[in-house]
Amino acid sequence: MSDTRSAMSTVVPVELRIPPQDGAPFARFGTTLAAAAAWCDALPMADPSGVARTLRDTLVELNRAPLDPELRYELLETLRPSLTQTLTLLDRMLINQPLIMPPRLQALAALSDHIGGLACTAYSVCVMHAAREPARITRRAPARLVCEALERVLHFAAHKVTLALHLQLPIESRTWSTLHQAYLLGERYRLTDLLVPAAGGGESTPRNTWLVPLLLACCQTGRLLRSDINILHAVLQHSVANCGVRPASEARGLFAVDLNGASPPVYRSSMASAGKHVRLLDTAGFIAPLTKVHETACKAHRGGVLVGDTRIPLPLLEHLLDCLGSERERGSRRVIVREPLQAVLGFGAAHYHLAGEKTLDELVTKPGAQFAKERTENLFLAEPKGDDPWAATHDTDRSHSSLNRDGSINVLARARTERAASPELPANFKVLQVTTVDASPGGYCVDWGATAPAAIRNGELLCLRRDQKDPWLLGVVRWTRRQHDSGANTGVEMLASRAKSWACQPLRNGASNASSQRVIILPPSRLSQGLETIVTPRTGFATGNHLLLLRGEEQRSITLGNQIAISAVMNQFELREGLLAEKEPAPAARDLGGIDYAP
Repeated sequence: MSDTRSAMSTVVPVELRIPPQDGAPFARFGTTLAAAAAWCDALPMADPSGVARTLRDTLVELNRAPLDPELRYELLETLRPSLTQTLTLLDRMLINQPLIMPPRLQALAALSDHIGGLACTAYSVCVMHAAREPARITRRAPARLVCEALERVLHFAAHKVTLALHLQLPIESRTWSTLHQAYLLGERYRLTDLLVPAAGGGESTPRNTWLVPLLLACCQTGRLLRSDINILHAVLQHSVANCGVRPASEARGLFAVDLNGASPPVYRSSMASAGKHVRLLDTAGFIAPLTKVHETACKAHRGGVLVGDTRIPLPLLEHLLDCLGSERERGSRRVIVREPLQAVLGFGAAHYHLAGEKTLDELVTKPGAQFAKERTENLFLAEPKGDDPWAATHDTDRSHSSLNRDGSINVLARARTERAASPELPANFKVLQVTTVDASPGGYCVDWGATAPAAIRNGELLCLRRDQKDPWLLGVVRWTRRQHDSGANTGVEMLASRAKSWACQPLRNGASNASSQRVIILPPSRLSQGLETIVTPRTGFATGNHLLLLRGEEQRSITLGNQIAISAVMNQFELREGLLAEKEPAPAARDLGGIDYAP
């Protein structure tokens, strides 16, 4: 212990910014642990936003109050359960909201971020005062207090990073600086590998708490839904101990981070020079066991695996392995292009416009055919009555994970509402005006402007064209990025320029009695190895299914082949002509686009 006290007495040039403690004496509650606990018990936790504002004002006052560092830390630890619970409640209120949130929810997001920053500052004050004056720490080991306080600083800074990734906002440079400087302080005091009770539960080390947000930021979360980010966060927390942190001199590591900088990790190959403050993140030990688990699951034809207590679907695990296992190079160069385009968003809207502005009923029904007058309460077992129950559904109004959870739509309720509606085009089928930011051979970056649809999300289908004379191009949203001015940019991968809308009915024993559903046929391409592919809704379709395709007077009997892509709203399968024998299911859906659309 004498060596540790001696090391801690050394002045360390670390730039953890803290306010001066020159404010008035703290008076919001008595500066005893009993008074702090009683004050927390009296908080009205049924009103998360009100409690959040109270905690914000309390932290502002506490950070300026002159207090003994050990007492300050104990008071903060008494407040921490209330802080954690409030931030959790606020985050849950934000988790299933659209990308462009209303002002009230934007204010809640800003409040959650502000509280996380104030908590970072509060524990930073403890760290700096305890490190400078270890003799004032009498009831516990000074190194232990500093280590625990450092873990709290890193935890709340990590919360700010995760919140920004969830909301798809740029991460403040000060947040990265706080993370790196806190870790650097722990490294110089040789505290980074000391196991302490973690702020998020269980035990952790400052090193592991620091690594989780860094690796999460390397996972191209702009391509994922928020529930997928939560799954990756849990997997990283469980497995992060296998990731190595090495000095730049060892030259072993995929990513590099400058501890004196204010930026997320970058590929080691892209860093011009590696100084003494650069650390390399070696993910080889992290990737190896997950790769073995993935291979075992593929051989067993399982759709997901357990990592700790978290089930991660195979496509999401493959995304994690791709991002952290090797350097991903952009497939083609972007060119800055500013031109107006017309766009329609959603599976139903894309199907309608690709069909030449025909509803599903109009696409299926032959000219002059009459609908049967059979009455039934189940719209999916009845003959169509001239209206399309799916036409009123909002394809983008779902909050399930794109990779591990299926959503459902109350079609019957929507259909009852639609019966009395006018036959004009549904609002979500209307053509929108967008502007391209840049373009590549594989797609576009699209600016939706300040009037962006609230339901934009990753994995959504859309169609683009220059004007009414041009055909629609079918694409899929690969990443989204919200702008501070309430606008949004999306990366769009173009799937096909000659896609066709069809209706389909499942075939059982060579016959079909079910209602029609929307599908889209894509022409052969290099990526599909010269085969036609079919895009279906996210649920209800699997490899080996037999389908009857209908388009006016045309009919085709097909079998769904291997699944080659998956997103929030659609599956993409190889299309096989005829009713072929069902094959064993493919190991796992994998996006073969081969183009990096990361922002």
